Amino acid sequence: MNLTLKETLVTRSRTLSPWTGFYFLHALLINYALGYPFSLLYAVAFTAFLHLLWRSAPRVQKGLLGIFSSIAALYFPFGQAYGSPNFNTLLALHSTNMEESTEILTIFPWYSYVVGLFIFALGVIAVRRRPEARRGWGKVEYLCLALSAGAWFVAPIQNLAWGGVFKLQDTGYPVFRFAKDVITSNEEVLEEQARMAALSTRKDGWHVVAVKPKYHTYVVVIGESARRDALGAFGGHWDNTPFASSVNGLFFTDYIAASGSTQKSLGLTLNRVVDGKPQYQDNFVTLANRAGFQTWWFSNQGQIGEYDTAIASIAKRADEVQFLKSGDFEADKNTKDEALLKMTAQVFATQRTPPQLIVLHLMGSHPQACDRTQGKYAEFVQSKETSCYLYSVTQTDELLSKLYNQLRNSGDSFSMVYFSDHGLAFKERGKAVQYLAHDDKYQQNFQVPFMVLSSDDKTHRIVKARRSANDFLNFFSQWTGIRAKEIVNRYPFISGKKAPPVYVTNFKLQKVDYNHLASDIFETKSR
Repeated sequence: MNLTLKETLVTRSRTLSPWTGFYFLHALLINYALGYPFSLLYAVAFTAFLHLLWRSAPRVQKGLLGIFSSIAALYFPFGQAYGSPNFNTLLALHSTNMEESTEILTIFPWYSYVVGLFIFALGVIAVRRRPEARRGWGKVEYLCLALSAGAWFVAPIQNLAWGGVFKLQDTGYPVFRFAKDVITSNEEVLEEQARMAALSTRKDGWHVVAVKPKYHTYVVVIGESARRDALGAFGGHWDNTPFASSVNGLFFTDYIAASGSTQKSLGLTLNRVVDGKPQYQDNFVTLANRAGFQTWWFSNQGQIGEYDTAIASIAKRADEVQFLKSGDFEADKNTKDEALLKMTAQVFATQRTPPQLIVLHLMGSHPQACDRTQGKYAEFVQSKETSCYLYSVTQTDELLSKLYNQLRNSGDSFSMVYFSDHGLAFKERGKAVQYLAHDDKYQQNFQVPFMVLSSDDKTHRIVKARRSANDFLNFFSQWTGIRAKEIVNRYPFISGKKAPPVYVTNFKLQKVDYNHLASDIFETKSR
């Protein structure tokens, strides 16, 4: 009887040792770090899996834990801001230059790095665990095997039950799901880049049937990361856009971006889209070229290569192209958007016979906003970064004012459109380190300003009808008077008429009903 009791106590002490709690804590933190929703099932199942590996192959367990801990520690700040890996995450990794990478690393709160270091420290402790004498499996080990194996099948069975396909690789274990998501998303990005490269060198397929421009000069200003509710001219709480708030023109107060990140959003906005895929050879620049316009592209965004981003592939189709940044390490400088005005001034200095299309691509309010403003802000709102963000909007407003005056002084008739590629969402809301970052869960990630200023405008007009960036080519066709067989105008864009329902593309490349998204209100708390 005493021997049986002793064996029972020994078994329980082995099962409920401090290492069991340690592995459970480690599993929870790794789950949290990789950006997936919390799951008690997978935390317990992964703990059981680690226990089994320690009993059967301790060296393998140490190696895997070392790898898992390192990845989780490195990814933790990104996971809290952007969630688990997806197409957009990998696309950003491929298309982000050195300067943007540095800015991203400095925007995360300091304690995100502390938690990352803590996860790494747990991994070091796990790797340094001393080996124990080999023992045979007992009831606990067989129970752990059943639990960890059973948990592997939960997600595949759910997918099958919901009308999907049963695939073992669709397991919900965070570490394995992370690996699968990275590999799958990376393959999708490489496939899209290969398709883009092939189409970017192909002749466009536009069939222009009429060209009747109303103005001589057309200017498209593409903003960056500007939420509509951050602009006073579009209902924001701050008087930070004195030019846009007073100038005559058209102001669309319900314009919705196509996606939540630059490359995907503009890829869907500026190109003809067939079956959800941008046709990179058929974009608004090649359409203007085909119609006999002289085209210019001036950019303050990085150019990594000639055709390796959706925007670079469009820009290179213009007659004249200039990038303030080339994207290589030595050329990465925090250049100001205002430098683009020197280029436009040179264009306006010479009289030109053909109609003109000039495109300016700004850095605008791209995170980190305080890098855009050199730390300057007009009013403190919740955090320094939020305050800088609001002031970055003022800087863009000043640029638009100067560009507008250049156009007026040129002596030619003109029309200028300004819109932002996407909005942002608040992270660490309500804290002293509050900042804004890319997201796809909220309406504000897609609510952006859109305004059209023309030389013959007499009033400041508001258009409340909802418009989608997916219909930008329809707008461009109606605006410039360029009609093409490939563009079917379903409704007059510049009007108060109701348009079809708006769908946006999330970071997993899924079409989502804009009305079903949650809200991310811009709090007005000031110091």
